[in-house]
Amino acid sequence: MLFSHIPKTILVLASLALLVAVPWIASDYFVMMCIRVMYFGMLTLSLCFLAGELGVVSLMQASFFGISGYFIAILQTRYQIPFPSPPLVGIGVAVLFAALAGLLVIRARGIYFLMLTLVLGQLIWALASQWASVTRGDSGITDIFAPMIFGISTEKSKGAFYLFELFFFCGVIYFMAALKRSPFGLMLRGVRDSESRMAMLGYPVSLLRYMAFIFAAFVASIGGVFFAYFTGLINPHAVSLTTNVETLLAGILGGIQTLFGAILGTVILKILDLVLSGITQRYLLIMGILFLITIMFAPKGAAGALKRLWDNVASRTLGSAAPAKGDGDDSFNEDNK
Repeated sequence: MLFSHIPKTILVLASLALLVAVPWIASDYFVMMCIRVMYFGMLTLSLCFLAGELGVVSLMQASFFGISGYFIAILQTRYQIPFPSPPLVGIGVAVLFAALAGLLVIRARGIYFLMLTLVLGQLIWALASQWASVTRGDSGITDIFAPMIFGISTEKSKGAFYLFELFFFCGVIYFMAALKRSPFGLMLRGVRDSESRMAMLGYPVSLLRYMAFIFAAFVASIGGVFFAYFTGLINPHAVSLTTNVETLLAGILGGIQTLFGAILGTVILKILDLVLSGITQRYLLIMGILFLITIMFAPKGAAGALKRLWDNVASRTLGSAAPAKGDGDDSFNEDNK
């Protein structure tokens, strides 16, 4: 492979250094786009984790995303509770709701899991829309202020907010990658591939699914924290079916079974959203067509297409020094099962 002679640690450190330098080398607009990609990326990561490790698709990840945001807004604007209590409470409530919802959905399979999560997600949307005395209905809750971190206002400095969010974003990716390689991740993929065999071997299948569901909710709720702080508001759209579908679309565009695919899909979706919404009112129709094209011609998403392209370029450039085609495909497929 190209750059195979460069230690992975050096590549990772160089990438991190470049990300940290963004506020100093890029425009404020680019910094704000990166902030949006990161908080929506955590939502997409939560969905792709369930899809990749358990083989299920949840249409209620936006509920956990929005619950943490709503509790931040309520505690900060109504009760003036200072940081860090609001985000901690918001994440805690989102995880608690996931623990309760998990008792209902975790035994469901396939389309039944999808439909149950859809129903529960719509229930949260209805509460956010109709419980106006608490959520202020469709208008939502405004005047949410980002916190002070080490004496620096992340409300006034987008660069500081970016670095604050980047720390948690990288932490989430690192922890999820480590979890995928851990015995827990191996057991989850075992459940995904053959649930009956894992049960016969004595593994607690239902408990594994339950823990994965709660962890995915935890990741989504962290994204909701930064969404609320950055936008300064929270409304029912954050927990709507539209947001859940956009998350699913981002996952499919990038590659729903990998962490890299989740991030890449989020970047693609946000760029397309920005470009298409500015030139046409039918951008949702165009996004739908792109969604169908991706499923038909690139079922592993942009990440899979890039991997195949990279392997082809490497094999032509390096000849016999490049890995055999079968070996490259096997390693990639193993990560995308």
